[in-house]
Amino acid sequence: MTRNAFFLSMTMTLPALAPDASTQVRQEAWTPVVESMDRGYSSISYWTYREDGVEIGGGRVSVEHGKPAWPAELEAGESFDAATVGKLWRLGNNKWTTLDTNLTLRFGERRVEPGIYYLLIQRREPSEWRLAFVSPGSVMLHLMDAWAAQARPGEVPVQFSVPLRHSVGAARKSELDITLALDPADPTKASLAIEWGPHRLESAFAIEMVSPTFYRESGSKK
Repeated sequence: MTRNAFFLSMTMTLPALAPDASTQVRQEAWTPVVESMDRGYSSISYWTYREDGVEIGGGRVSVEHGKPAWPAELEAGESFDAATVGKLWRLGNNKWTTLDTNLTLRFGERRVEPGIYYLLIQRREPSEWRLAFVSPGSVMLHLMDAWAAQARPGEVPVQFSVPLRHSVGAARKSELDITLALDPADPTKASLAIEWGPHRLESAFAIEMVSPTFYRESGSKK
């Protein structure tokens, strides 16, 4: 079995089946893969100082992701549509793309509680793009790699999803890039942008900031 940026291979064999036997897959051996790779990272965080001058954090939102190169075979619009319409896309390569937040977020009416989420892209219809959230606990027990999003989409337990705006422009990203940004006029208003090749997906969201007095009120100040 060949391996590329989107696959982690394992050696499997299929047993000979007797006429009345049930179909099974016998796992003979794993092919171990050891890797180091450059991952993308973007974050928004809040900081202030206690009365004694110690710097304290007021929360962080971050996204960490693989950076697959834009493939030439997707240059034709029909090829891109064939690869994405009606599909669940893993949004990256190797390990899951991860959103980590200890602050509550709001994408429109959807409230996203503090926690860690795996992110995927859903494109049910040509004009419908959505950012899908998966609970890590729901896939970890099944040893489900992020490739399952495309290989076995029906088995991926999407927790919820939020709409994304899609556009195609002249600017191009040779590698997948995901960035978080803040509105300069309002530190509670943010945006998430996903760029790959000529395509851009984006969504605005709100961050529920905590008060700088949080440490005093919670008894955390020493």
